[in-house]
Amino acid sequence: MSDVKQEKMLLIPKIERGFVIDHIPVGMGIRVLEILTAEPGMKDVVTTVGLNYSSRRLGRKDMVKIVSDEIPARAAEILALVSPGITIKHIRNFQVDEKLVVAPPAEILGHVKCRNPNCITNNERGMRTHFKATRRDPHLYRCVFCERVFPLSELEMTVS
Repeated sequence: MSDVKQEKMLLIPKIERGFVIDHIPVGMGIRVLEILTAEPGMKDVVTTVGLNYSSRRLGRKDMVKIVSDEIPARAAEILALVSPGITIKHIRNFQVDEKLVVAPPAEILGHVKCRNPNCITNNERGMRTHFKATRRDPHLYRCVFCERVFPLSELEMTVS
């Protein structure tokens, strides 16, 4: 038997311009899509979602392609919290023009709820949460108000 090179089949079509959100942990592709389409102006954007692809880095991964001139800043912030380590590739003329590996922020203003039921942010209307990173690996965040420390994976996303 001879080794025959098999040509990789392109399962998601290339895009001329837009963004490829890649290296999404398997099972998180739909969540990434929900975050993007929740933003004003993103509901009518052409979007392709690929689930459970083979990946050298992750073993398996999801991928999202969007035909848009920009990703809203708020969506990018939330993606950094939900799925740190994903890559966002800016596509121009069918080629990767820029590539960014998304890392969790040094500070989180809003977007997540403090897990301490006695924290003022859970008991005062209109209080916005504020967390500061205390450690990068694993990602730990301290609430500025109650000073409790939580892993990023335990912080609950808020809708607002």
